[in-house]
Amino acid sequence: MWAMQRRSFLRISPVLPGLAAAACRPTQASPNVLWILAEDFSPDLACYGNQLVSTPNLDQLAAEGVRYTRCICTAPVCSAARSALMTGMFQTSIGAHNHRSYRDRPRALPAGVETVTDLFRKAGYFTANCREPAPGLRVGGKTDFNFSVEEPFDGSDWSQRPDGAPFYAQVNFPETHRKFRRFDQAPVNPDDVPLPAFYPDHPVVREDLALYLDTAQHLDVKVGKVIQRLKDEGLYDQTIIFFFGDHGQALHRGKQWLYEQGIHIPLIVRIPEQFQPPGYEPGTVDDQLLQHIDITATSLDLIGEDPPDVMQGRVFIGSGRAPAPDFVFSARDRCDETVDRIRCVRDKRWKLIRNFLPDRPYSQKNHYKDTSYPALQVMRQLHASGQLAGPPAQWMAPARPEYELYDLQSDPDEVNNLAESSEHADVFDRLRERLAGWIEETDDHGRELEDPLPAEYDLRTMVAGWYTNNGLLSKSDSGLRLEWTGKGRRPQEVVVPWVVQGGELRLELELRSEAATDLKVRWGNPAQMGGLGESDASLAGGANWQTATVDFDCEGWLAWFSLLFPAGESVAFCRRARLRRRGTSELLHEWRFA
Repeated sequence: MWAMQRRSFLRISPVLPGLAAAACRPTQASPNVLWILAEDFSPDLACYGNQLVSTPNLDQLAAEGVRYTRCICTAPVCSAARSALMTGMFQTSIGAHNHRSYRDRPRALPAGVETVTDLFRKAGYFTANCREPAPGLRVGGKTDFNFSVEEPFDGSDWSQRPDGAPFYAQVNFPETHRKFRRFDQAPVNPDDVPLPAFYPDHPVVREDLALYLDTAQHLDVKVGKVIQRLKDEGLYDQTIIFFFGDHGQALHRGKQWLYEQGIHIPLIVRIPEQFQPPGYEPGTVDDQLLQHIDITATSLDLIGEDPPDVMQGRVFIGSGRAPAPDFVFSARDRCDETVDRIRCVRDKRWKLIRNFLPDRPYSQKNHYKDTSYPALQVMRQLHASGQLAGPPAQWMAPARPEYELYDLQSDPDEVNNLAESSEHADVFDRLRERLAGWIEETDDHGRELEDPLPAEYDLRTMVAGWYTNNGLLSKSDSGLRLEWTGKGRRPQEVVVPWVVQGGELRLELELRSEAATDLKVRWGNPAQMGGLGESDASLAGGANWQTATVDFDCEGWLAWFSLLFPAGESVAFCRRARLRRRGTSELLHEWRFA
């Protein structure tokens, strides 16, 4: 499956440059290679069978190419997945498995491991991370690697290449990364969204899922603009296109998890006729097991370059195609401030997940998800009120099983754990043995937990469902203490996820501050998770408690509110907060800290 033994990748010498050979290669024999990446995206396209979305551009790409139905990413979070993709290596083999690690302590790749852009350069290619991939269309040019690399790309657009040079380019679309946006031309009706068994049936859950699908339609429109640019420039039939997700959807049990919603991604490969290798048949569907690092190896093979022996990805198209594997693997480690270690092995029917920290709940604190996923907050509130039952309630259990075994054929939602079933003991033992073997063979660096965590996570704190990612929240005799250091790179804001029917609302806050402070109260709904509105409030400095009352209107359902403090060092306290329905005596919720 991969040509290496345990730790052998550390002993391989770097590949010598091949620029001279590449320079002699006829230009017409060198296809361009374009990777179009969709952030946080599962196979939710019409061509994959989702009847609620209209995705004509990607459907057409699939009709002209090959659509792969069993591609998984080796990590369910962006930096680890992209580190693997960029090298064709399991992130766990190169020490790139912890999410956004080494930002404050640079780390080089192991000897012999190179980025795919360096390998394309050696083949005579210009490499680009596109920032304006179509007229008027701006994207961020995301990299997000868990290793240090100087100049990973030559430029920011393929138009910057020298005359006659082929290009390798990436276009990174953030659309399906939160925050989601309604698709006004053909919005998905929340009532039509099929709910997986692990969700409670609640209007906010349905709306969140519908908004994700709406955003997929925005994605399709933008992909269509990139394809049109290629056609306008006469490059469409000179360019091999890979479209895929970097990992699965940013929804409950998706991103950061090893369930199918987190690791199963779309993959479409279109190869122009003149570059089609033997066995490639446009308009077909392929169900072989793939890992997203195979895209790296295959891209090199399609331009006539042998992937380095060290590379763990395999070639899956053409005469150099390696035999299809019986198993594929994925791994999750620390994501943001949430420490975890999970591994999984999957064949075409069965999946085995191993939780190495089973004493920790599924619902560990995570600022990003807890403040961005309204469906998760719905589940927390239903659980607290005793209204969460069935498969959704499993997520709120205080601990996890060490092993989870699922029959993906009969249980695609992965809610019926068969790990303790004597009837399935043979399947369990076979997968457990294979997973243990993979961990050893690939020298899984996750066997030692990261210590210390990156310094930025010291400022991600939570007390009683109040969150900040740039301050220090703590309990005190006076109430909730909010300390702002003035050092972080994010706004000094405390966010309170709370889901309730919107309308005319009133927030009453009992606060005191050591110094006079002007703050803002902000709020959002599922369709405007970035903020629907804000209102000013002021505190006089001193030891006396003050009541700040903020009236606001929220369309639809309230998903969160927040208190935004000014930059600089300060300390404030909150003794109590009440959320009311304005004009009535109805108290929606009260938070007491003293």
